Amino acid sequence: MNKWKIAFWVCLTILITVTIFSVHSIIDQGVTLTYLKDGYTDTENDLDLLIEFINKTDLTKLQIEAELKDHKLVEYIDFQSDTVSLDRVLLIFEDGKIKRVIKQW
Repeated sequence: MNKWKIAFWVCLTILITVTIFSVHSIIDQGVTLTYLKDGYTDTENDLDLLIEFINKTDLTKLQIEAELKDHKLVEYIDFQSDTVSLDRVLLIFEDGKIKRVIKQW
């Protein structure tokens, strides 16, 4: 067999391998950035809600529960416990008043 044929097939195999790896890396970065953007959006929404709570209410649990009635995750929020979880923020209540706000992650 000719040396040029062997060199051609080796180079073609390397080229195909590098191309597949590069395409995979680009797609992976795109997916990662999309999820990162969604995470930032959730965090910004939580912060907007907190700003609204602070500006509109005296921070009682009942008032916050009323404000969250239109939240996208309202069906998953447990208002019976002393900790109310938004996307990435925990609201911790004591005696019906907000005690602390903690970020998750």
